[in-house]
Amino acid sequence: MRRRTFLRTASFLSVVPFVPLTWSRTTRPMLIDADTANEIDDLFAIVRALRAPMFDVVAVSSAQWNHRLSPPNTVELSQELNEDILRIMGRDDIPMPRGAEMIMGKPWGGEEPRNSPAARLMIRMAQAMPDGERLDIVTLGAATNVASAIKMAPEIIGKIRCHHLGGRYFPDRDVWDKDEFNLRNDLNAINYLFNTEGVEIHLMPINTLFDFKVRLDESIERLTGTSAINDYLAAKWLSHDPSSAERILWDLALIQAMIHPDKATTQRVMTPPENTQREITVYTKIDEAAFLADLWETLGV
Repeated sequence: MRRRTFLRTASFLSVVPFVPLTWSRTTRPMLIDADTANEIDDLFAIVRALRAPMFDVVAVSSAQWNHRLSPPNTVELSQELNEDILRIMGRDDIPMPRGAEMIMGKPWGGEEPRNSPAARLMIRMAQAMPDGERLDIVTLGAATNVASAIKMAPEIIGKIRCHHLGGRYFPDRDVWDKDEFNLRNDLNAINYLFNTEGVEIHLMPINTLFDFKVRLDESIERLTGTSAINDYLAAKWLSHDPSSAERILWDLALIQAMIHPDKATTQRVMTPPENTQREITVYTKIDEAAFLADLWETLGV
């Protein structure tokens, strides 16, 4: 089993360098960067990742969704939920650094990084990766933190894989659409990732997931009274979005595609035409029934 050495203050802001003492060849290190308080699917994604035996979640950081209609403290709200999840699951040993509250650069463009605890921890963990191995950084919201980390320390490019949820891609027409929530919340950051040669990107477009729907009533019935974390998921769903009869668990699908690559179809495509032209990996299809069965089995319901 891989061991981690770190020190945290009560606010999880002080983290000493990550030192991998022993590395298991059967697991991959995963860092999750999530705007957890934005929608309920982030919570399901984090729980699913923590129960994946092939991955070792080495950190969970909080991301911003700082748009005109958002509350003023989006990172703090996400931070609270991250801490709740890891505490309930008995994993508060995992570092939980705060991310940047503002976008990379300026509203009109730019690449100025945001120097946050999350970005700094990404750099430390990537730098500590053994030769030939990479840290999987999974971005479930805006790409601010990972893009800032790469901008501040470009030497980590060969030591990370970026997994991102966002945008739309239409393989039948080879057409991109960046007019989507996650990408719009830091367009500078996602453009920086697309434009930076050598950054390995695996992107899950949202239009790949339109049929991955779960019903609220069935989900609450399955979850309630079965475990502490399942009760928490049910309660948060009811408090966050009680009026929707069903919803798409966007972020969960990206985690499940990483866990079950045989249940998802990928394609190597060129980045959007306005960006540096290079190939990235895009998910074009998932097995919705298999992913839903995996969710219930993992939660024990």
